[in-house]
Amino acid sequence: MWPNRLDDAAHLVGAHMAMGVSLYYQGKLDLALAQFRRGFEMFDPHQQQIRDWPGSHPGVQCQFFPMLISWMLGYPDRSLDELRAAVKSAETLGHPLTLAHTLCFVSLVHIFRHDPSAAADYAGRALRICEEQRIAQYQAYALCENGWALGASGESEKGLAQIGQGLDSYGLGASQHMLLVLQADAQLAIGKPAAALASAAAGLKAVEKAGGAPLEAELHRLKGEALLAGAGTLSEAETAIEKSIDVARRQNAKSWELRGAMSLARLRQQQGRLQEASAPARARLRLVHRRLRHR
Repeated sequence: MWPNRLDDAAHLVGAHMAMGVSLYYQGKLDLALAQFRRGFEMFDPHQQQIRDWPGSHPGVQCQFFPMLISWMLGYPDRSLDELRAAVKSAETLGHPLTLAHTLCFVSLVHIFRHDPSAAADYAGRALRICEEQRIAQYQAYALCENGWALGASGESEKGLAQIGQGLDSYGLGASQHMLLVLQADAQLAIGKPAAALASAAAGLKAVEKAGGAPLEAELHRLKGEALLAGAGTLSEAETAIEKSIDVARRQNAKSWELRGAMSLARLRQQQGRLQEASAPARARLRLVHRRLRHR
């Protein structure tokens, strides 16, 4: 409450940013987005208190977190607009830590979009800044993202090695579950379902400790895909994918819900129940597509 009493706009930006980050990492996407929007509305780049803020710049964070949330909520075009604005702000600011942080999150958006070339470009830029400025936290993040891009481009073993190196360096931070998503996805892509299942399980364990997470639905989906690919039974896979859809609905994360519905449709096909039992999945796909078109 004290920033309101002091009418301190600079600290209010920081307070809304901090609240937004906390809500985001609990998977409370709509509430987090509202906090970031309010913080950015108050942001004045000429305020000395903001320019001297320790760590990553709060005003720019109030720009780049929404690009992730917008994608998850089902606004892919808006996400790209927010992405471009955040990169421009970070580049104009000329603060290496903020720019590295921004580029890492931009790379993540392109990973969500399955665009390995763009993901590698932004992750590579972040890596160069981190190496020059000795920014360990985001260097680990960028290593994982660049590793995912390498794997998606055909250099699977090199990519997985980079992801492993990044995860070892990162440790137990708030984004650990996100990096484990990248690892599980890369492992699935090259036919390692047991390893992918272990990565997804580790991510879900981190989510359980945190009480929620923005990529919780995707971890359940990847767990289901790993089980479907041979690491378990069809029944176990179905349970995991249904859980993914339930979590996505609870978080209003339409893009994760769509992915879960597509995975469920593939599972039904493998069960030989496409006509009889995949109607709910097809209906869910149509509903999510309809919502996305009207956004």
